[in-house]
Amino acid sequence: MRVAAILSVLLCHSTMVWGHVKWFSPYDTREIPLPPTSVIAIPGFWLILLVSLEFIYFMVYLDAGSARVKRRIDRFRNKLIHDLPEDFAYRSLMLTLIVFISCVWTIGDVILTPELKHESLFVSAIQVGMLMTLMTKRSAKFAGVGVFALWFYAVNYYGWFHLADYVIFLGIAVFLIIGAQDKNKAVSGISFLILYASISWTLQWASIEKWVYPNWSYPLLEEKPHIAMGYTKEMFMVMAGFAEFTLAFLLIALTGVGFLITTLSLASVFILAIVDFGKIDAIGHLAIIVCLVLMAIQGPSRINVWFECLDKDPVRRATKITIIYCVALLFFTVIYYSMYHVFNSSEIGLPDSTSDLG
Repeated sequence: MRVAAILSVLLCHSTMVWGHVKWFSPYDTREIPLPPTSVIAIPGFWLILLVSLEFIYFMVYLDAGSARVKRRIDRFRNKLIHDLPEDFAYRSLMLTLIVFISCVWTIGDVILTPELKHESLFVSAIQVGMLMTLMTKRSAKFAGVGVFALWFYAVNYYGWFHLADYVIFLGIAVFLIIGAQDKNKAVSGISFLILYASISWTLQWASIEKWVYPNWSYPLLEEKPHIAMGYTKEMFMVMAGFAEFTLAFLLIALTGVGFLITTLSLASVFILAIVDFGKIDAIGHLAIIVCLVLMAIQGPSRINVWFECLDKDPVRRATKITIIYCVALLFFTVIYYSMYHVFNSSEIGLPDSTSDLG
């Protein structure tokens, strides 16, 4: 019952803030982030951390200890994949990009996401070229090259620190370029591994942002106070950050029933967020929603299997992965602050807040 309550808090109380804050509120990536000492001093931080550790342990233990359920899921998944076209995942992502790029091109002055603005015919030309190449699977890999071009164009304009938010696009680009070789199981496995890792990175990176730049989200919480569900703004942002980081970590750490729960829960959360944040959120998160559903269908990647191989015993595996979670938490925190200090000075003068995204 206690763990059920933890799950309820993580999913229901926190994740509805996952409309990307940069799309709806003023922000400035040159702003000095909240120092770590201030973050951990927020009331409730350590309690929420302990709750997250318990949740990680429980989910891994559940995942490792439900071998019979895992076999049933695998049988159902294998049958489903067998009944679907062999290149179902690849063509699904092609269709997703057609819809996404069409919307972005129609809106105009957008590179890849709503706050990444541009005034260049080059970007529009790349987007049109991507739409043309996405018409056939044989040429879709050139759309992947187009995604790379737009991402690095945005880096040149907005800086590395800002674009670290959108590593998922690099994962999609790699998937399109090398994933077309679906008959080569080794290559296909690598493409899915990279896609899964890029999604996990994107969500974990965004979770750190909720702790070090909580003030970016405060206008949203004031405009839509029901999202915080009675918690203080400060504590709610800590909860939101831990919820996102924890579930993003589990995306690559589980293989069985826990993996299915995590992928579908995250997809549901992003879909529900559209109720509060509207069409811009629907367009901006379309790719990640589709990718999460595809993950649920395709099943664990090689990186998930690596975690599974850490130990067959549920208790020992849960203990080891909980320790790895702590290391990942420290790693992303250090990388986030390091990237800010390394790249911030070179990004002075870059575009900052965008509060008028329509």
